[in-house]
Amino acid sequence: MKIPLLVLAAALLLAGCTTIQPPAVSLVNVQLGAATALETNAQFTLRLTNAKPEPLTLNGGAFKIYLNGAFVGDGVSAEAVTLPRFGSSTMTVSVNLSHWRIATRIRPLLESKILDYRITGQLYASQPAGTIRVSEEGRLDLNDFRAGSAN
Repeated sequence: MKIPLLVLAAALLLAGCTTIQPPAVSLVNVQLGAATALETNAQFTLRLTNAKPEPLTLNGGAFKIYLNGAFVGDGVSAEAVTLPRFGSSTMTVSVNLSHWRIATRIRPLLESKILDYRITGQLYASQPAGTIRVSEEGRLDLNDFRAGSAN
């Protein structure tokens, strides 16, 4: 009688543990902001996609941003975002780009017209509660962001 009771108790404990499936993350826009002699602030817009039947509420995140294989900066967002079930939303991440770190890389990045990116970091969820690790890679065609381009 004690063994089935222990098995039942263990099953109930495991059923209460939830694993938060990370949302898919993609880079959808980059806007350069204020600049000083040593750094430029950039706003990276991330698309977060929830492929689960339950909504996911996030209270921000911390990220590392890589462009064409080179680390360019740490980014943070305190933006609260609720991802609807089977839906998506965007989060704006502020990144301070060190001119020293990217000075020798910026010209090849801009001339390449193709930007490979990698984003790693953590999202902070409040519903359900927990820290969600994310790591995504992708590619942007910079020709799609030309001013005045017709779609």
